[in-house]
Amino acid sequence: MSEKKGLPSLLDRHWAESALAIGAVIIAAASLWVAVDAERTNRELVTSASWPFVQFYDSYTPAGVEPPGMTFMVSNAGIGPAKLESFEVFWKGRPQRSPWQLLQTCCAQAGTGAGQPGSVEAIRRIDGLDNFSVTGIVLRAGEKIPILTFTRSASNAALWDALQSQFTGNLGVQYCYCSAFDECWVNSALVGGMRNLNPRKVSSCPRPKVAYNSPGDGR
Repeated sequence: MSEKKGLPSLLDRHWAESALAIGAVIIAAASLWVAVDAERTNRELVTSASWPFVQFYDSYTPAGVEPPGMTFMVSNAGIGPAKLESFEVFWKGRPQRSPWQLLQTCCAQAGTGAGQPGSVEAIRRIDGLDNFSVTGIVLRAGEKIPILTFTRSASNAALWDALQSQFTGNLGVQYCYCSAFDECWVNSALVGGMRNLNPRKVSSCPRPKVAYNSPGDGR
């Protein structure tokens, strides 16, 4: 009789211990999920707090204002540093290695008066043109740097006027930049076109076929 009474007691104790063990596993799993989710949330917060956003834009001073000039720039409108890994410049879809090649492609005919493009060497000697390297640099949040500045003068007026009259809709860029956490984006812009607010995310910056300001003579 006592054995029959003891059996349910053992079963009850077994189920109670099993229930406690299952409950402990559930609590541990929930704690682990909370910890993982908190870590993910913290990582996302840190990443978003260092999000860069590089934009390209132009600034133009008309000929009636002294001194007339034009500037092409990039700026970091994000909230974290941007590593500018690559930069490409295009004229009517054709890649350009340097500002001198750009002027030769777009406008040298206006500068020669003979209907033939001028040489890169001749364009290098014009005044008022300042060129800046923009690859392999870090842009702080809110920082902007020029790519090219071109100030009009009597000696370069034909080239300057030709570029100014044609760059809208013809001058384009493509560039790739990365955050401090090596998240990378590719963006592009066309002067006079709509700004792209949704750059394409990539695992790493692709190597451009024709990089702007690449080593060499700029031909």
